[in-house]
Amino acid sequence: MNKRSSQKMLKMSIVLTLLALALSACGGSKDDNKESSPSASAEVSASVEASASAEISAEVEAEIEVEAELSVEAELTVEADLSVEADMITDTEVPAGYKLFEDRTYGTSFQYPEDWTVQENVDGALALFLSPKESESDKFQENVSVIVEDLGGEKVTLDQYAEVSKQQLGAVITDFNIVTEEKGTLEDGEESYNLLYSGKQGDHKLTWQQVYMIVEGNAFVITYTAEPASFDKFVEAAGSIVESWTSYE
Repeated sequence: MNKRSSQKMLKMSIVLTLLALALSACGGSKDDNKESSPSASAEVSASVEASASAEISAEVEAEIEVEAELSVEAELTVEADLSVEADMITDTEVPAGYKLFEDRTYGTSFQYPEDWTVQENVDGALALFLSPKESESDKFQENVSVIVEDLGGEKVTLDQYAEVSKQQLGAVITDFNIVTEEKGTLEDGEESYNLLYSGKQGDHKLTWQQVYMIVEGNAFVITYTAEPASFDKFVEAAGSIVESWTSYE
């Protein structure tokens, strides 16, 4: 839009310059135009002004029509893109025994086991997938959380983001201990940073398996959190959620 506006201003400037030159050419002195009567000169000047004014009006109308057409085309393009994105998400094949979670804001989706539950926008998380309780006395549900952070246009590498995250984790988790860390690639080719660590929060000793990804200026942090004794029981289901992650950006 800015480019089109600049072109319009340029065209208007050219027309106004031509108008000024025309008026200057018609405004000669009496000595240079003795044979022309004042009324004739006024008629010529008025005619030129009318002609130039008509040209300006036509130019402005043409520009307005062009901008209107471009605006309609832009709206149709956005609508078409949204429609395609919606179709892509809706057409996702969900295997038996799984449900689909989708978020249109970030154009992303996950598949999760049907005996798990999902909560949205919990403590800053885009989604929180909760495993079924192992018993009535089960006080901690193993879970997979999805957090999306807008990097605000900052050029942050995956390694840099992971390093800052580790420093922050060490400050908030008691007995924070990194078990393993490595870079990897998801099934769709997206580069990831994988971190396995342990520690204590409140009354719970926990183990976390975390994946970082940077996509279209957003950092995705997907974390599987479990009590050590239940880690292996739900790790496969948690892994299937992470591997099902799809971005339509």
